[in-house]
Amino acid sequence: MDTYTLTLVVAIGTMWVSLTCGFVAMYLILSDEFRGASQPADRPRKLSMGAKAEDIPTLVNESDASWGVQVLFETPSPGLNERLSVALASAGAVYEPSAKSFTVMGESSRNPIVIENAFPPGQLPSFTDDNSQYLIKGVTIKVNESGRSLSPSKLQLARLVSLAKSLARLGGKVVDANQQPITKAGFKAVISGKAKV
Repeated sequence: MDTYTLTLVVAIGTMWVSLTCGFVAMYLILSDEFRGASQPADRPRKLSMGAKAEDIPTLVNESDASWGVQVLFETPSPGLNERLSVALASAGAVYEPSAKSFTVMGESSRNPIVIENAFPPGQLPSFTDDNSQYLIKGVTIKVNESGRSLSPSKLQLARLVSLAKSLARLGGKVVDANQQPITKAGFKAVISGKAKV
């Protein structure tokens, strides 16, 4: 076989393989589009980067106009109250006596991060008085909605997650608005703005 015939056979073989691969790729693309169009509209879409639906936390419940999480403590005690007081002070939280809650200004003064008691909702002591009188079973960390279209920035959400994790290290767990524990993937979803609101 001379070089001209060999070159012609290789070129024809290459074209045949390329056309076959092109048809297979076209078939896969078109069949995926048709399958996507035939799925019911209420079926959830696939989540990117391997996140599961149960890993996506809910930050807003129906009765509240704020985005937030709760940190539930396993063993409330006066010692936990003192550690909580130190953790809030190191985070830059300031006690607001009128609201009986702590506020962390962070990046935006329009809607700061608010820390309040989870049980009963709202009333958090200043921790300057007798700490053994009020045993804290959990705190709510949230960003209040100040306008209908105003949602927290990614910096605020990252600060909210960081604060929740640091308070959970005191002996608790972080849960979302539906009282479901938040996983590592869930924290990433909150920071990236993919949490349910």
